[in-house]
Amino acid sequence: MAVSTREGGEPVLGRVARCWAAAQGRARAYLVAAGLEPSAAADNAAALTGRAAERGEPETREEAARRVLQDARRMLTLDPAALEARDGRLTPHQIPSSIRRQSLLPALRWRRGRWLPRPVLIPRQHEEKRIGASARPTDVRPGPTARRRRSAFLVLILLTTVWTVLTFAQILASNGLSVLDLAHIAIFSLLALWLAQSFWTLSAGFVVMLQRWWKGTAPTALPDPGEAAGRVAIVMPIYNEGTERVFAGLKAMWQDLRRTAPEDRRCDLVILSDTTDPDVWLAEVEAWRQLRQEVGDVDRVFYRRRDRNIARKTGNIEDFLTRFGANYAYMLVLDADSLMTARAMLELVRRMDENPRVGLIQAPPKLVRGRTLFARVLQAAGELYGPLAAAGIGFWARGEGNYWGHNAIIRVRPFIELCGLPNLPGRAPFGGPILSHDFVEAALMRRGGWQVWIADDLDGSYEEPPPTIEDFGTRDRRWCQGNLQHGRVLFARHLHWVSRLHLAIGIMAYVTSPLWLIFLVLSALQAWELTHTQPLYFAEGWPFPVFPVSVSFEATLLLLATLGMLFVPKFLGLAVALLDAPRRRRLGGAARVVGSMLIETLYSALVAPVMMLMHTWFVLTILMGGAIEWKPQRRDAGSGNVAAAVASFFWPTVIGIAAAFGVWHATPLLFLWLVPVLAGLILAVPLALLGASEKAGQRLAAAGLLRISEEAMPPAVMWELAGMRPAGTGPSTLERLVRAVMEPQANALHLQLLRAFRTSPPLPPAERRLLERKAIYLGPALLEKAERRALLEDTEMLERLHLEAWLHWPDSEPQLVAALGPRVEAALADPQSGPVTAVA
Repeated sequence: MAVSTREGGEPVLGRVARCWAAAQGRARAYLVAAGLEPSAAADNAAALTGRAAERGEPETREEAARRVLQDARRMLTLDPAALEARDGRLTPHQIPSSIRRQSLLPALRWRRGRWLPRPVLIPRQHEEKRIGASARPTDVRPGPTARRRRSAFLVLILLTTVWTVLTFAQILASNGLSVLDLAHIAIFSLLALWLAQSFWTLSAGFVVMLQRWWKGTAPTALPDPGEAAGRVAIVMPIYNEGTERVFAGLKAMWQDLRRTAPEDRRCDLVILSDTTDPDVWLAEVEAWRQLRQEVGDVDRVFYRRRDRNIARKTGNIEDFLTRFGANYAYMLVLDADSLMTARAMLELVRRMDENPRVGLIQAPPKLVRGRTLFARVLQAAGELYGPLAAAGIGFWARGEGNYWGHNAIIRVRPFIELCGLPNLPGRAPFGGPILSHDFVEAALMRRGGWQVWIADDLDGSYEEPPPTIEDFGTRDRRWCQGNLQHGRVLFARHLHWVSRLHLAIGIMAYVTSPLWLIFLVLSALQAWELTHTQPLYFAEGWPFPVFPVSVSFEATLLLLATLGMLFVPKFLGLAVALLDAPRRRRLGGAARVVGSMLIETLYSALVAPVMMLMHTWFVLTILMGGAIEWKPQRRDAGSGNVAAAVASFFWPTVIGIAAAFGVWHATPLLFLWLVPVLAGLILAVPLALLGASEKAGQRLAAAGLLRISEEAMPPAVMWELAGMRPAGTGPSTLERLVRAVMEPQANALHLQLLRAFRTSPPLPPAERRLLERKAIYLGPALLEKAERRALLEDTEMLERLHLEAWLHWPDSEPQLVAALGPRVEAALADPQSGPVTAVA
């Protein structure tokens, strides 16, 4: 049937003809939005209108347009082969697996008022059934090198601790030991043990770095590029993150991988979204589509979003493994701010290929791309001392290393069999899901018989630092709760003792702050007691005077030893940087390296008391039962806010002023010793504002201070990431929503993703009808965030809204059409196609 009929050579536009004319114009715009050229869209719209007209006359323009749009939608989406040819596979091949939950029961249990030992050693056949020993390597016992290194490490730590504690006790016992003295010694013993462990770890790292610098490093070959060697999933779990930064980093890494290993067919890139914000979700899907189009590997770049955030990051990865893990031999886990060079990723794959006994290899991430002063101070510390720490841990850990949650490669099969984390009994903060899952997963992997290594010699592994002290504290609050949960894992059965050591070090990283605070309080009490107590020269029943014993030599020696354990590692890191001539030049020369160390030391020393109070508060709130919600980490500092800084850091200032006043009036001599601590507390607000300043950070960078090697010679992934589009310059939230609803290809893709991964039930029918009518007749701009999420997670409602929006929004909300592009606007502005919601 023609759109119009002619009678006597003159046009006669009847009601039906006007209906079909409007329907044809709307279908033409719809097909243009689907990506067809305007001429092809016009031809197809005319054909679709003709076929729709053959099925009968419509009552209204809306009915006519609905028929034609339904036929157009069916033409575009009914051919799965055509859809896959256009968009590629949306998911890897699905091969279901199951995660085996592990037991973390302690080796001792409390029963009826006494400790009863659990069976620490159980029969081999039971152990194999419990941990899936069929996939376990045959011999992973530590070799003689590991035993020698650990023996020397432990001996040095114990000797250092024993000497410092005995010297401290000798100083306090000069006039006898009181209860206060015993408490002081007990706290000092724990702190001395912590300092000794840290000092000898960094010292071992210094020796390793010197040997590595002297011998040099030989280039390594690329791994086998064929799929037969085992596929690799590069997975990035994300949760309400900045979309531009996440996908720009993924694009930079994937392009570097294609340049470095163009023949590689083993790696897939998988984005695992746990995003709950519907606006961020739409941005992720759009960025993923664009990434696939730009890199061209549509069958190797995948996106999956969970609609229910069960067990946070661990649940996110477990969901991927249960659906698709059987496709892959390894997975390389990234974080939202991770960045790795292709050489680093491929080297991890090569090492896994060469050592079938390894279950996990951690590449220590280096801090990069910081802009604020605080972030650059963290970067400078990581540049100078980070390699020593990583090399030192690798020195004594060997094949019983640790996992830091990202920038690591994991053998999939043993991870599925061994690392299913149970919920800890009880409620948060000590019960429920384990927040700091990475340490526990490494311990379980090693308990199952697999080696865990730290690749401290590997360059090209990066992450970004928190921009401000406040952001650093927010992240540490979450880590503090997770690490304190490890107290319930520390004595789990069958863990390797080195794994227990990693867990204990993680706990002590936060417990030391309240211990330092208690130590300072006890020191103040000791000083007050000495100041206000008269010496007793004559004791009852003893005719001769008793003179005080001088312990000034022992006190000076102990002070120098303590300061040495704190500051000598800084000079060791400085020495390594100065000895390496190419690295020294990249850091701006010897003078700038020394200046950077001095700035970092001064700022860190002033901030340390503030962090001590913050960590102490974290520990206290956790012990009192305070838990936290999992929130995304802020990656950018934004503009400095004096009111926010005062609100966050005024309380350390008050404590600092009160402590300074009290110490000055009680013991003026002690006040001088505590000036560094009190100054940091009193200046907490200015330090926070200065640390959050990008201007201060960039001025120091322009002067060549607080630099890192990658700023002089950035790897390809870094300078590609530096050219990313600034945040906030993309489409608006409303434009993305309109495209997801109206653009045919975007809508079809969104529906496919929902059908592939949806697990939550839809809204009740009454609520669905109300929400649908609100979206159609009031427009998308009036939808609340929760309503947008409910709409976007409902396949049936979204599919209906797709057609209803094309019927109503161009007429009632014409400004929304701009989101679909100028060609669609032009097609809808054609005078031959009028509104379709008006009754003819």
